[in-house]
Amino acid sequence: MKQECLLCERSSPDNNLYCQETYCPAEMSPTILDYGDWLGNIEIIRPLSVLRSSVLYEAQCQTKKVFLKVAHPGARNSERLKREAQFLKDLRLDKTANKYFPVWLSPYSNSNDTDAYGKVVLKGQLLYYFQCEHFAGEPLRAILAKSPQLWVYHIGWTMIGLATAVTILQSKGLFSFGLSPDAVLLQFDNNSGPPAILLIDMGVITDAQGLALEEKTGSSDWDCSFVHPAYTAPELIDAVATEPNYSTDVYGLGIILYEMLVGQPVFPFKLRGDAEVKEAVRQDRRVSMTRIKDVAAVAQIAETAAARTPSLRYRDAHEMLKKLHEVFGRVPEKKRPIRPIMIVVAAGTLLSIVLLIAVVGQ
Repeated sequence: MKQECLLCERSSPDNNLYCQETYCPAEMSPTILDYGDWLGNIEIIRPLSVLRSSVLYEAQCQTKKVFLKVAHPGARNSERLKREAQFLKDLRLDKTANKYFPVWLSPYSNSNDTDAYGKVVLKGQLLYYFQCEHFAGEPLRAILAKSPQLWVYHIGWTMIGLATAVTILQSKGLFSFGLSPDAVLLQFDNNSGPPAILLIDMGVITDAQGLALEEKTGSSDWDCSFVHPAYTAPELIDAVATEPNYSTDVYGLGIILYEMLVGQPVFPFKLRGDAEVKEAVRQDRRVSMTRIKDVAAVAQIAETAAARTPSLRYRDAHEMLKKLHEVFGRVPEKKRPIRPIMIVVAAGTLLSIVLLIAVVGQ
């Protein structure tokens, strides 16, 4: 295991992390598990996506490969993960599981525990986690690092999948406010087909009541520390609590689409402190939309969805989804691979027909 900073991305294998940048409290960074580490009876294969409030790992539980989501220490991070785990469990139990969301698994093996999440102590800290089925994909962040500008139809199909996932959240009265390339996994089967898409982080995952400011605590379920400021909507940058607005998640979709078109983050954040990035978002100092000639209609969708003023965006994810369908049409169905047993059955059937014809012919 190692200590890894969520701001400057420095890491230390001996849990003795220090950064000379004044904006960076590196010594407060969470511990990230690595290959061969254990969390209870779950063995870590590798960290797949390090987020502001949790880490997604590839792991192995009793010879079965799974995804393991572990909240960073702190009550706010733990409560956020509990809401996410409960949402995924409800999808699974209500038999409304959708291909754009992880498939929830029981946190404890051979247990009838009803909790959606598990608890374990590591190095004296109580950590909360949940498990879900494995998905052979890569974070969109890693894919963009290798191929900054994807084929326009891969971009379109990816955004249709994401917009569909957010539409499902909004149909249940839920808000994310945490969409980013780190929250999305993609799996490409070949160079021309549509990628499989999985939204592996649902952000704040709360309803309108959860966004309201509580009188007793003086806070709400929203916390700006959950999301990198480069992907935080302008109306949330300085907010302690916020008015529920579906167009806020439209902004998140627009920022991802914008980034895939231009090939770099809309608000550059590498080696920059949160305060500097927040000021860039407040002042709307985004990179210019340089990819217009070949994708003018898509660029316009990105510009509208990522508008600084909420009233200028699409009202909700469903409205943006309709615009994407107008440009890209329906997403092609993925062809099912032909299993060897099907080939054997087909060959046997064909041989039987040939023999029958031969017998009748005699």
